[in-house]
Amino acid sequence: MLRVPLIGLFLLGTGALAGVLMAVEMAMVPMLRALGGERWIEVHRLLDPGFDPLMPRVNKIVLAVGLVLIVVVPSTPARVSFGLAAAGIIGVALVSELRNVPMNRRIDGWAAAGLPDDWARLRARWARANRLRTLFAAAGFAAAIFGATFALS
Repeated sequence: MLRVPLIGLFLLGTGALAGVLMAVEMAMVPMLRALGGERWIEVHRLLDPGFDPLMPRVNKIVLAVGLVLIVVVPSTPARVSFGLAAAGIIGVALVSELRNVPMNRRIDGWAAAGLPDDWARLRARWARANRLRTLFAAAGFAAAIFGATFALS
């Protein structure tokens, strides 16, 4: 009966991903947007080590659990829901690795006193990418809840 603990772990993990990204979206992005360039870079650099490498590891573990659940749950609606949840997790990973992480590396290479002319545009692109991965995470969490409901009923 390993299925029930795996469902619990999957709900916990997808909820954590969605919650962390929602907190970033609702609190940190507006705070960062209000900062001037030099202060923005300083704060952004301080935040990044708090999320990396923890969140990518959580994402990978949760994805692995979701893929196991797709195989072990008995009902088609549960498998489809867990599959959609896994797709949301993959969306988070892709947006993170293809958009946010490269931008973070670029930002880390800047000298705070010598900001490039397009720094504000990059900050806006980073925020849009964060919003997209937040939507993927929230959709994944919602799908995980539906999957758990179908699997446990």
